[in-house]
Amino acid sequence: MSTATPQDIGHAAATLAASPADYDTWLHLAGLLAAAGRRQESETAFLELGRAGCAVGQVALAVACARWLDLRDLAVAGVLIDQIVKVHAAGSKQIDPAARPKPPPAAAAPPTVRPPASMDTAVAAATKAIAQAGKAAAARAPATYPPTPLVSSLPADDVKTLIGVMQPSALPRGHVVVEVGAPATHLYWIARGAVQVSRDEHILGELLPGSFFGEIALVGGGNRTGTVTCTLDTWLLAIPAAEIEAMAAKHPRLAKALARHARARLLANVMKTSELFAQLSEEDKAELLGRFETVMVPAGNRFITRAANNDHLWVVVSGQCEVRHGDTLIETLGPGDGIGEISLLAQKPATADVIAIKPTALLRLARAEFDQVAVKYPQLLAEVYKLLVAREQELKRLVHDASDLVV
Repeated sequence: MSTATPQDIGHAAATLAASPADYDTWLHLAGLLAAAGRRQESETAFLELGRAGCAVGQVALAVACARWLDLRDLAVAGVLIDQIVKVHAAGSKQIDPAARPKPPPAAAAPPTVRPPASMDTAVAAATKAIAQAGKAAAARAPATYPPTPLVSSLPADDVKTLIGVMQPSALPRGHVVVEVGAPATHLYWIARGAVQVSRDEHILGELLPGSFFGEIALVGGGNRTGTVTCTLDTWLLAIPAAEIEAMAAKHPRLAKALARHARARLLANVMKTSELFAQLSEEDKAELLGRFETVMVPAGNRFITRAANNDHLWVVVSGQCEVRHGDTLIETLGPGDGIGEISLLAQKPATADVIAIKPTALLRLARAEFDQVAVKYPQLLAEVYKLLVAREQELKRLVHDASDLVV
């Protein structure tokens, strides 16, 4: 933003005065003040917004404000970071796993205001609105907060170190943050705005302020499993993968938190994209999730061996693997594809080798669990039988073709 008029600032100030918990408008107003050259007022706006975010439990917003101040070498950044650490880091008496975030109050329609007579008048209105919004946030501050995975798993000094490497970015609506298949270099944390996660033609979901993404590829050691696009103007914190990995190695609680989020998102994604589960209701999908276990297979490892028993139904969540019969490549499988159904249903040894050609995350359902699922969810059993017939036909065709080539 290169310029800001008194009218722009006056309108944003009126909107914030009407809805003190409208942090998007507050952030916009702080940016307008900076664009108007009102440096002191802008710095105060970011500082107070960070304090408000800390008070109401919007930790990513608080951190982003602290980094904005820190990147401008402002001493108040350290004060804000200390406040964030005191309230939200491991060991805080205000962290309660049973706590739930409070919904923000409903936004009010901004009043009709006269255009401000001058820039000074507009800035005065902005200063007043920000002060009132800060008091409102302090009044709404709960006694306890739910844990914030990227902060509450770490002690104070490590939280400060992690905050110090976070890079805030203001991204426009429509900006592609990560592309499916790209290397995983960062974990991302949403301070304001929203992003949509998609893969192929599937919309996997929308993530809102406070959410983080990118942990699947970091935990799995592979490439991105989806494309992430901003659906609103978005303020994002990027955290280098190396820093997250170092912290997770040092603090098992952070590693477990990331793994828990990654598993939940992997399961939800595959349920939405795999044709195996397409006929199930959302309630059935949710119930079925708990029956699967997650397995990580390094590139080059074989997890089904031809002529050996296989007692699982497998579903690829991320990565890639090959189905081979000797030297013959039968097919390459990716996210959403099922494996192992032939040996599972026919109760005979596997007819092909299955090898991960990239680091691959898989869901695995044991035979005993599968038998129970087949009774309860006949739609799933029907899809598995379709897969079995198609794959047996493909196997026979390819092996026969290969035999014809031997002279």
